[in-house]
Amino acid sequence: MLFVQEITLRYEKDVRYANYANQRKSVRFWELPESPPEENEIFFQKIFMWQTPEKLACYQNQVKAYGTEGFFGGGFNNTPFSGRIGVIKEENNYRIQYCDKKNLGFYTTRFLLKPEEYGRMIFNERGAHDYTGIWYYDLITYNFINTDYDQYRKNLFFRKVPDHEFKDMQYLRYCR
Repeated sequence: MLFVQEITLRYEKDVRYANYANQRKSVRFWELPESPPEENEIFFQKIFMWQTPEKLACYQNQVKAYGTEGFFGGGFNNTPFSGRIGVIKEENNYRIQYCDKKNLGFYTTRFLLKPEEYGRMIFNERGAHDYTGIWYYDLITYNFINTDYDQYRKNLFFRKVPDHEFKDMQYLRYCR
């Protein structure tokens, strides 16, 4: 079974500085719910956080189990993950793929997750609010663990150093 955790941490210009960046860098994993999910192919936890000068808070924490429809089959990526992430199951392993923003749709394998392995993918994006035009920034962290369903516990992702790690941290300037 593949356990996946997506943490999207959104912030605006007023918290782009180093002291706030250190807070963001400290959020690499999150606690799972006490009760285990239904058994399926993929367990997916999606967390949305917001950072202001006053605090860093979790505003949304959703959990869902997916069957084989959660895997990437090529072509249009219609999986529960970001359009930049593709997961392909190969026997007992999972091929974790990624495409950068300039090459959307062209995925490359970043790591192969074997049984009992932990992988992490970190990337960032920038956008603008439709209603105000104010820029916002997202720091997105994906944690992947390939393990059996009976290994579920609320601190499953708490290992500090994953077996595989991939980072795509773009310099997000105003003139792009």
